[in-house]
Amino acid sequence: MKTTSRLFFLLINSALLLLFTYASCNRENEGPGAIQPNPEVRPRGTAVGNPVSATIPASGGELKSGDGKLLVKFPAGAIVNGTVISIQPIENTLPGGRLSAYRLLPEGLSLLKPVELIYTYSEEDIAGTSEDALFLAYQKNDGVWSFMTETSLDATNRKLTVTTNRFSDWAPFSLFWLTADPDAVKAGAESKLSIEITDTYLLAPEHKERAIGKSRTFNDKNKLSNWKLTGQGSLAVREDQSGATFKSPTQVDGAANVTISVDLNRVIPEDTLPRIRLSQQLHIYKRVRFYQETYFIAKAGNDEINFPAHYYFYQDGILSVVGAHKTTSGTPSISLMMGVGQELKSRVYPWNQDITDGTAVMGYVLTLTDGYISTHACDDVVSPGAVAAEVIEEDGVTYIQGEFDGKVFRNRDCDDDFSLPIRGVFRVKAR
Repeated sequence: MKTTSRLFFLLINSALLLLFTYASCNRENEGPGAIQPNPEVRPRGTAVGNPVSATIPASGGELKSGDGKLLVKFPAGAIVNGTVISIQPIENTLPGGRLSAYRLLPEGLSLLKPVELIYTYSEEDIAGTSEDALFLAYQKNDGVWSFMTETSLDATNRKLTVTTNRFSDWAPFSLFWLTADPDAVKAGAESKLSIEITDTYLLAPEHKERAIGKSRTFNDKNKLSNWKLTGQGSLAVREDQSGATFKSPTQVDGAANVTISVDLNRVIPEDTLPRIRLSQQLHIYKRVRFYQETYFIAKAGNDEINFPAHYYFYQDGILSVVGAHKTTSGTPSISLMMGVGQELKSRVYPWNQDITDGTAVMGYVLTLTDGYISTHACDDVVSPGAVAAEVIEEDGVTYIQGEFDGKVFRNRDCDDDFSLPIRGVFRVKAR
C-alpha cells in the first residue's frame, strides 16, 4: 500500500510538473523553439509637417491626413460632442521605418466607439518588402510599438485597415525588409545588402497585438535564394545567401538606379503566421542609386526629371537647393528654400507659408508662364510633407544631401485649385 501510494504521489507530481513546464514554455516561448523577444523602446517621432484638423460631430465623419494616405473614419456615436481632431505627420521610428507615420490628436482621446484607420500605400512605399508583411502599428506611452495582427490587407487597392479606440502614434510596419547600406553610393563604390527581420513573429499567433522587438539580420540560407541585379554594376552574393554586395560602375552621367531582388521562402514560421500568404515564396526588391558626385532627381506628377544643373547657396539664414535644366530659360526647375538660421545643419524642414527658422518653401517652374509653389496663393493651405537635408563634409567639400516630398499648387488665380504631387532626392554642392 505504501509503495502504491508513493508511486501515485510521484505520478501526480510528475504530471503537475509536466503541466507546469508546458504552461511555462507557452508563456515564455510562445513560438517555435525560441526565446520570446523583448519589446524595444523607441523614441517618439518628431513632427515633420503641418497637422490637418477638423471638428467631428456626434453624427460621425472622417478626416484625411495632409498627404492623403491615412483616413480616420468616425462612426455615429464615437464622440458625444463635436471634437477637434488632428492628424500630425511625424518621423517613423520603427525598424526600417520608411513609410509615413502620424500622431492622432488629441492623444489618449476617449472614444465611445472604435474608429477605422485606412492607410493607402504606393508601389514606392513597399520597395524593399512585401505588402503581405505590412501591418498597422501604434506606439504606447512607454515607447514600445505594437502591430495589429488583424490588419486587413486590400492588395488590389493597396489599403491597410484596422479598427481601434487608440488615439496615439500610428504607422505601417513590415515584418521584414531588404536594406542597402548605403542606398546611394558613388561611382565605383559598394553597398551591402541584407534582410532585416524583427523577432516579433515568435509571439503566439492568437495575439491581436504583438509588441515589436529588436531587428536582426536574417541568414537562413535555406530560405533565401535568387539574388539578382537589374542594371549596371556587379552583385556578389554571400555563400550562405544572407546578403550581397553591389559594386557600382566607375562612371555615370549624373546618377542612375539599379534594382536588386531576392526570393524569400517561408521566413515566418507557419504556426505563427498572421497572414497565410506569408507561407508562400515572396519576391522583394530594393533600388540602389549610384552617382558620379552630385545629382538632383525628382518626380512631379507623372514626369520624372533628372536635372543636369544642380547646386545650393546659403545666404541670410536661408539655404536654397536648386535643380534645373541647362537651357537659356532655366526651365523646368525646382527650388527648395529652407530657413536654417545662423549655420548649416542637418534637419527636417516641413513646408510652411513663409520661410521661417526650421521651415521651408518649395517652388516648381514648369515653363516661364506655368509656375507652382508649396502654398496656395489665396487659401490658407500648405503642402503636406517636408524636405530632409543632411550636411556632409567630404575631402574638404560641403555637400547637402537629402530628400523631399509634398504638393505644389498652381497659382494663377484664387479659384485655381490645381496641384501636383512632387518628390525627389538630391546631393549638391555650392554653386
